Amino acid sequence: MEQQRRLAAILFTDIIGSTAIMQKDEQAAILVNRRYSSVLKETVSNFQGEILNDYGDGSLCTFSSATQALKCAINMQQLLQKDPKVPLRIGLHVGEICFEDGKVFGDGVNVASRIQSLGVANAVLFSSEINSKIKNHQEFKAVSIGRFHFKNVDDPMEIFALANEGFSVPDKNKIEGKLKEGKTFKSRILWGILVVLIGIIAFFFFIKKPGFTGKEKSIAVLPFETISSEKGNEYINDGFTIDVIDKLSKLSGLTEVPGWARVKMYKNFTRSIIDIANELGVAAILTGTIQKQGNKIQIIADLTDVNTGKTIWHTDDNRSWGDVLTLQNEVAEKIANSLSAHLTQADQNDIKKQYTDNVDAYNYYLKGRYFWDGRTRETFDSAEANYKRAINIDPEYGLAYAGLADLYTFNQIGLSQHDAIPIAKDYVNKALSLDSTLVPAITTLGFIQSAYDYNWKQSKLTLEKAIKLDPRYSYAHIFYGNLLQYTGENTEEGIEEIKKALALDPSSVSVNWILGRNYYFAGKYDSAEAQFRKTIIINSHYPLGKAYLAYVLVEKKGFGEAIELAKQLDPKGNITNQVYQNTLTPYINAVSGNFLLATQQLNKTLEETDFKAHYHIAMVYSALHEYNLAISELQKSLSDREIFMYFIKVDPVFLPLKSDPAFKDILKKMRLDQP
Repeated sequence: MEQQRRLAAILFTDIIGSTAIMQKDEQAAILVNRRYSSVLKETVSNFQGEILNDYGDGSLCTFSSATQALKCAINMQQLLQKDPKVPLRIGLHVGEICFEDGKVFGDGVNVASRIQSLGVANAVLFSSEINSKIKNHQEFKAVSIGRFHFKNVDDPMEIFALANEGFSVPDKNKIEGKLKEGKTFKSRILWGILVVLIGIIAFFFFIKKPGFTGKEKSIAVLPFETISSEKGNEYINDGFTIDVIDKLSKLSGLTEVPGWARVKMYKNFTRSIIDIANELGVAAILTGTIQKQGNKIQIIADLTDVNTGKTIWHTDDNRSWGDVLTLQNEVAEKIANSLSAHLTQADQNDIKKQYTDNVDAYNYYLKGRYFWDGRTRETFDSAEANYKRAINIDPEYGLAYAGLADLYTFNQIGLSQHDAIPIAKDYVNKALSLDSTLVPAITTLGFIQSAYDYNWKQSKLTLEKAIKLDPRYSYAHIFYGNLLQYTGENTEEGIEEIKKALALDPSSVSVNWILGRNYYFAGKYDSAEAQFRKTIIINSHYPLGKAYLAYVLVEKKGFGEAIELAKQLDPKGNITNQVYQNTLTPYINAVSGNFLLATQQLNKTLEETDFKAHYHIAMVYSALHEYNLAISELQKSLSDREIFMYFIKVDPVFLPLKSDPAFKDILKKMRLDQP
């Protein structure tokens, strides 16, 4: 008979001590088995499963989805806690099942059976394959109970336990089952002592550990996965990953460590880690999970050699939350050692460097950074509150001040530049007084010096310093590239700097947009259009992508599509939407020659609202050939230090004003009057 195969969620059950129950009380054993059989058939049917084998005191069942399998396991255990109680353990896995000559077998079946063997009464255990499919379901709570070497399974497997209220979670220190060691708990302790002693001797004298085989000492740290039953801990996982990457990226013995911006797209990845490593161009890759419960944190991590696919370093570390900063240092150092990267004294100092020694301050800083990444009015307040909590705990925490500086430099709450930038300056200067090498603070200072102070020469020196200290910091390349292009110093070099930033952060919608914007300012309209369309594919709700695609289409006489894009901007959305929605349509109509309609639309906005986006109003007036009004609005924009004045020398909208003495005076005041 031809062998058949199928992929399924596999549920394996076993009544604990069924033989002993039978020997002790035959009648009780019969009641237990009847109760179990009845519940098994009822629950499997209710959740659209199939019983492939019923062993009397155990079963093999399959389901079309991991969710249905777990729901069935939960319902089964809940029903079996009623009298007569049945001491059942359940194991789940997703894998391939084979059918041949009426027999059912396969690796998936074997793994589910071995997972079940680790359980205790009223427990539901499952593999990481199951966990990855159910972890975003709030109804399920899961905890890792460790990694285990099962009989006839090559690689160790991480196993999870259902931690919903009312369910049993096995004690990690007392787990027994179908493991390679095959010892009882007590004998394992005795043998363990002997093995440890022998192992220590062998480690130092006889055994050579599996070594790293890569030619280049390069590594990618993928985002640590969240498996905590506590809600809202994603910022901890992201923060831990970012900080380990930061420490590794400073080591002279490593040739390549992709930054957070490049690896964050692989969060909750489903592809092969070897494929991901090849895509990132690295010889080793680190994956792991973090579980925080109360004041405890568990880190499970594996370092894989891409050439061999073998794990060359593994840790399963349980610590108090107070040790998290030390744990970061240890992980970075062990990774470097596993890759045979020579650590200089400077490298060791970089690994051990902490921006704060207070874990509570660090926790609030991570929250602040997490909320700041949201870039909305709502997340602004949360980011600010958490940064300030961090500073209240540790007034010497430079990174927290740098975070506040970013908040006010790119404020999302409608403050004028004159109100926001002095606050940002105070914070950035405080950060640099605590640590003059803080690259985020140096970069923010460089941006302020160019976009607000118009001190382009000093800004260039500041941004060059930031890039020298950390070539992987994308914002330093962005602001430096903008400066080179917007001052007219070197457009091509400026665009190359933006490309460097994009290589560091290829999935960033804002960096993709910036490259398109700078193509537009350089008159490269075909490249700009392609880049903006790519930006919209990445995020169809990003207003700047659509607004600037419309500007490009206007230059190419594509007025119809440009108008449609303008209509997609919600006037009730954020500040950016309002600016472009109120000015883009009249600008398009003005360039297309419909001066009357454009004038009516602009006047309606100015009469009915308190709209003060002077730079964008000037764009409409320039398109209407109302050059004096355009100059007047640009003078107001300069007075308000609107951030868009940053673009004035290269914006094609103002080409008709280039010879106007008043326009030249504006450029002179901005120190942009040099060729």
